[in-house]
Amino acid sequence: MNKLPKPDTNSLVTFYGNPDINGDGLPDPIWEKVNITRIIPPYAMYLAWNPSQPVSKIAIHVNCAESLTRILKKIGETFNASERAYYQLDMYGGGYNFRLMRGSNRLSVHSYGAAIDLAPSYNGLGMKYKPDTRMMPLKVVRIFEQEGWEWGGQWHRPDAMHFEATSTSK
Repeated sequence: MNKLPKPDTNSLVTFYGNPDINGDGLPDPIWEKVNITRIIPPYAMYLAWNPSQPVSKIAIHVNCAESLTRILKKIGETFNASERAYYQLDMYGGGYNFRLMRGSNRLSVHSYGAAIDLAPSYNGLGMKYKPDTRMMPLKVVRIFEQEGWEWGGQWHRPDAMHFEATSTSK
C-alpha cells in the first residue's frame, strides 16, 4: 500500500478523492462507483447489530482493498474460529459509510471507505482500553499497524473497534 495520508481533510481528499464533490452533504455516486469496491471476508463475519446476518462483502476504498484483505486473512490465520468468536472479531461494525465524524462537522474516515469497525460491543466509543479483557487483542492491533493502519484504541476519546488507513507518523 502507498504511504497512507494523514487524517486531515486535505490529505484524505488528495489520497482517496472527494466523496462529496459538490458539497451537498450526500455521497457522490460517480466517486462511489469509481472508488468503492467490495471484498469477501476470508473468514465468517456477521453484522454486529444483527448477529444472525452473515457479511458476504465489505465495502472499502480501492486503495485499501488489498491491504484490508491481507489484514483479515492474517487475523483469520492468527485466531481460530472460537478465539475470533470469544473476542467478537467476527462481528463487523461497518466499513464504507458516508457520514460525519461523531461530534464534528468533518466527514468520518468511513466516508472515504478507509476505515473498518470490528467487535463494537466489546470496544465501544469512549471505553478506556483494558488489555486483559475481551477488548481488541493487541495482536489484531499489530496486524493492522503492520499494514500502516491507525488504531483508535489509544486516542483521546478511545475507539478501540476502529481502524483506519491513515497515518499520523511523519
